[in-house]
Parts: sequence; C-alpha cells; structure tokens
Amino acid sequence: MTLRAGFIGAGNRSQSAHYPNVQRLADVEMTAVCELDEARLDQVVEKYGFSHVYTNHQEMLAKVELDIVYCVMHERWLLQPALDCLNAGKHIFIEKPPGANSQETQMLLDAAIANNVYAMVGYQRRYAATTREAMRRVHAKGPVSTVVGAFNKQLLGDAAKVFTTTLWDDVTHMVDLVRFMAGGEAIEVTAYRDSFGSNHRNCYTALIRFDNGVTGAIFGNRASGSRVLRAELHGVGIGCYMDIPGTLEIFEDNQQSLMEGWQVDGVAAEDLYQYEGTYTMHQHFIDCVRNGKVPSSDLRDAIHTVRLVDQIEGPMP
Repeated sequence: MTLRAGFIGAGNRSQSAHYPNVQRLADVEMTAVCELDEARLDQVVEKYGFSHVYTNHQEMLAKVELDIVYCVMHERWLLQPALDCLNAGKHIFIEKPPGANSQETQMLLDAAIANNVYAMVGYQRRYAATTREAMRRVHAKGPVSTVVGAFNKQLLGDAAKVFTTTLWDDVTHMVDLVRFMAGGEAIEVTAYRDSFGSNHRNCYTALIRFDNGVTGAIFGNRASGSRVLRAELHGVGIGCYMDIPGTLEIFEDNQQSLMEGWQVDGVAAEDLYQYEGTYTMHQHFIDCVRNGKVPSSDLRDAIHTVRLVDQIEGPMP
C-alpha cells in the first residue's frame, strides 16, 4: 500500500533531514506541500516534484487525500496546523518540542486520541544505532541500573535567550533519551537550573529515580565549550558509553569492545542519517501507520517526557 504524504513547512530542518529521508522510503508518495515562504516552496517543488502545491494548509487538507502529514515547524507555530491535521483524521509527524508548552502538547495528544490517529514526535536519539545496540546488549545481561545523558553546547549572553527555554527547546532530546533507556516513570526528581555567562537559564542538572529502580542523571550545559552529546547505559556486568551517533564503547565482564555507529546495522559509513536515527525513525513511523501500531515516540508516550521536562524546569523566575 502506497501512503500519500503531505508536508507543512519547508525550513532548514525539514529540507536537511526530513524531506530527503522520506523520499528514500519505499511505497511513500510525496504528494503535497504547503509553505508560506515562496522561495522555499519553489526549492522543494523543484527538487521533489510535488504535484499539489499550497500556501494554505487548510486548503491542502481539504483538497488532497493524504494518509500522513509531516508537520515540521518551530514550536511557536505548530499548534494550529497540527490540530487541523489531526482533526482531519491524518497521522502526523512533528519535531520536538511538541508545542510551545505542555498544555499545547496535551491538546495535541487529546486530538490524536479523539481522532484515532498517531502523532509521532521526532525524538530521533531513541532510534540511533548506538542507542539501539546499547539497549540490546544491556537488556541481555539483566536489569538496567543507571542511565546518564549529557547534551552540551555553548549559549552565552543573549544567545541563551530562546523562545521557550533551552531545556524545553533542545535538552528535551536528552530528557527523552534517558527516560526511554531507563524504561520507567519518574517518581523522584532533584533538579538545578542555573545561568552561567548569561542572564538566561543555560545549565540544567537533574537526578531522577524511576519506578523500576533505575537512577538517571541528565546534564544539559549550554555554558560549555562546544556541542557534545553522550550517554551511558549500565546493567549487570556491562556498561555502554555512547558518543551519539558515532561510537559505542562496551565494557562487559572487564572486556572492552568498540563499535562505530554505522557498523551496528551494516550500513555505509557516510550514510549518517541511516545510523544517527532520522531515517530509522521515519521508517518506524511508516511501518506503524501501515500495521496499526502506536509508534514508539508517539505523543501517547512522549507526554511522559514532557511532564518530566516540566519537573526539571520547575517554576520560571
């Protein structure tokens, strides 16, 4: 069965990651596109040959029969287009964060449930080859004990001022990854929110106890020296250290081994999107739509990440 896909938004993230990876999927037709910026609209129409082109998403939904819609845009603009798609009975893919706040996320989830459709969030670190292999190895040895995640960048001065907060906007990736690998729900959260070299929050540290006995630690330091995304997953007699998406270092029963991300699935080393999670995430979405199975990072699950983000954020100053 060929799925007919529509797209709302043709920004940098859409064009660099989502459009080219959806194009690679078998039995998915890139049918319609909607974008307000005419220059961007012309770019994707020329490159992907869309047969239906719009500058109004409601018109697109009314005139074109679509199975899925990739509604990829900044969180400040997301709510109404995403709600319109869900209420039109379309499965949607959205980027993180899923809305401008947790209240908007809940509205989207309620609409997805009411219309019996999926609303998958682009938490692609779950789908990275290093993540999948680390989880496979650790689960084979017994229960998870500890999960650690660090996602650092440099945002100093006014650069640390974003539309929401850097926790909601970006560190949410690491909150989701730690929660996903822990496999439980948070029951205790101790969190610190700090500002270094800025008048805005740019450093988050959290210690989390999950209901299955796993302990998680999250570090999101935007006052650091550069971008670093790393995680640890520990079980019984095994510890996995991930430099996502590049490498997975495994210490098992005092023996060390090292895998490159591309080696996990046996793909080409230069095919970054194949092993860093984006392509695998889109394939998972399509498989779930075809088979009537709720996607892993659907809002039905991602709402728990959002609630944990809220706990870590705490009251705003």
